[in-house]
Amino acid sequence: MRAIMAGLLVSACLVACGDDQELSLLSGAGGSDAGGASGTGGAGGTGVSGGGGCTNASQCSGETQFCNPAQRRCVRCLVSGHCEAGRACDPSGECRGACAGEPDCQSEGQHCDLASGACVDCRTNDDCKSGDEPLCVLGRCGQCLTDAECVGDKPHCDMRECVECLTDGHCTGGKTCDLAEHQCKG
Repeated sequence: MRAIMAGLLVSACLVACGDDQELSLLSGAGGSDAGGASGTGGAGGTGVSGGGGCTNASQCSGETQFCNPAQRRCVRCLVSGHCEAGRACDPSGECRGACAGEPDCQSEGQHCDLASGACVDCRTNDDCKSGDEPLCVLGRCGQCLTDAECVGDKPHCDMRECVECLTDGHCTGGKTCDLAEHQCKG
């Protein structure tokens, strides 16, 4: 919930301040102490090397050229104006089908997130039917909101997915965190 609220705050500020405004006032959200690269199938692009996640757009490139400092990750969009015509920026920073109401998304089996104007996979945990991904996180079903939902050899939450590490500090024995795979190596 904290991550969603932070994302909405970022979106509101971008609308009021302009989408080129650098934002570094928000710290990481979602329960982990740092962001990082997206997991397989995760939203957003790779975070910056070193495991700290991005703090401004100069650390992002390619299709994920914007930095969402609340999520501490490079994303495709911060506002719908960053998306192609007919698309809207969802809460996770991905361009998805635009909607004005629930009927606009039903043919795809999705739901309309009225705050972003984007079709999303879920709005609440009740929309997530999979036992493996029971939580609604930024419009998509996932495994976790915080580290508290992650156990065993994958104790850290990276924006919906339980992973082994997010930073080098999560690794022991001189190993470093491979941000592409979220695994301790070395």
